[in-house]
Amino acid sequence: MWWIIIIGIVVIMLIRFASDYNKQANTVIKQGGMRGKYKTLINHILRQDSSARIIQETNTFISVGLTGISGSTIFFIHQTFGTVTIQYKVDSKVFGKHQLEWKFNEFADQEKMIEKITNDISAYNNNMIQKFM
Repeated sequence: MWWIIIIGIVVIMLIRFASDYNKQANTVIKQGGMRGKYKTLINHILRQDSSARIIQETNTFISVGLTGISGSTIFFIHQTFGTVTIQYKVDSKVFGKHQLEWKFNEFADQEKMIEKITNDISAYNNNMIQKFM
């Protein structure tokens, strides 16, 4: 008997999650999709290197960066229920794998996001360089 109640609760939770996810995806679409909603941030990333491009995009996710023979540098931008999560992943044949992550309110000033991300990456790279000296 208890397992029926537990299964029922799990099913209800899954249905609510799917409904909320669809509402969020539709909201992002109405805001211009990920490209439109995070235009300032995405354009800043694309301007950093002429080889940078949009790699993948869904209703709530976009990845932007570049890949080449020496490795890859990719920003993953994921919209989740009031929060935007930005991951910076580097896979370099010379320097290895590195990752940083930030979470911001989805409506935070994108220029301030860029400033925070730029400062953190710069500090991280400076610390990494110090290890090689």
